[in-house]
Amino acid sequence: MNTINTTLLLAAFVILASCSPKQEAPAAEKTATGNGINVTITAAQATSAKIETGRAEIRNLTSDLRVQGMLHVPPQFHNSITAPFGGTIRSVLVLPGDHVHKGDVVGSIDNVEFVTLQQSYLQTRNSLDVLEAEFKRQEVLAANNVNSAKTFERATADVKNARVELVALREKLALIGIDASSLKESTISRTVKIRSPIPGYVSAMNINNGQHVAPNTVMIDIMDTEHMHIEMRVFEKDVMHVHADQRLTATLSDNPSKVYQGHIHLVGKEVDADRTVTVHGHFDVTDPSLIPGTSLTASITVDAHKGLCVLEPAVVLYQGKHYIFVRTTTNSYRRIPVDVGPTTSGWTEVLCAEDLGTLDIVTKGAHVLLGAIVNTSEE
Repeated sequence: MNTINTTLLLAAFVILASCSPKQEAPAAEKTATGNGINVTITAAQATSAKIETGRAEIRNLTSDLRVQGMLHVPPQFHNSITAPFGGTIRSVLVLPGDHVHKGDVVGSIDNVEFVTLQQSYLQTRNSLDVLEAEFKRQEVLAANNVNSAKTFERATADVKNARVELVALREKLALIGIDASSLKESTISRTVKIRSPIPGYVSAMNINNGQHVAPNTVMIDIMDTEHMHIEMRVFEKDVMHVHADQRLTATLSDNPSKVYQGHIHLVGKEVDADRTVTVHGHFDVTDPSLIPGTSLTASITVDAHKGLCVLEPAVVLYQGKHYIFVRTTTNSYRRIPVDVGPTTSGWTEVLCAEDLGTLDIVTKGAHVLLGAIVNTSEE
């Protein structure tokens, strides 16, 4: 009995199944089609890729040459204060980093020779007065044929010699900072003031109180940082692209977030042992707070020109070659090989035999089209 019931139940299921309507299988999802050059994507793919197009434009382009360098003060704005006659340091009034003006007293030095120079100058000046008076007297006598020509010639020579000696002593006094025109008996001193010859900052201090210094010893270094410039090292293979007045930007190693603007001032004419050439640059705006010797990285703008450009994302790279895509019809695109130049401000120069001026170039989603065309080529 149980077997009969089971058989009837199965038969009923078979009859119901055969009477119910058939359900169609879902349609296969459409995919991109292409031939390696052209590709057509589905509407769904186009929506997902958010493809955008634009036109190529003529824009100003540059290439940047990155070089290393340092902040440097030119020799004409770097002064070393020396002791022409030597002596003993009496006082030091500044420290490294102090700002000084031209003529400021930065110390003092003693030397007995200073006294001798002042004494000789005053004595020679006094003697010259007497000799000039004698010269005038002999000149009158010679005009009246009262004295001999030899006597007059001797008086003339004595005056000339005294004048030469006086000038020489005046120059020696100037070397140690003494104004001979204001010198008199009451101002003779063994001590002279050491003054700064230029405005700037004290960069080095090589003396201390009581120290004896030999003649021509460098005592203090002063740098005028108002005239600081950039000294760069450019490899000889690149220096042919560098010339005066090119624009540059520089970032310091201790503050890479701040960018300084400048330009090339001059290019050296000698290749050093490390195969580099010295190139000097000037800042557009001086910054006296900068410290000489600070290392920096500079980007020199070279090869400025105009070129046909597309937005940087429009160019894709595949197997070592660059391509762009142009729209031919709705959701259909064509791949075009191009050569690329420099990229400036998000625009890349493209070189192509085909006229791109009137074509709708894919500026967003080009990588999706590249993937689609590669996939269809492999199927």
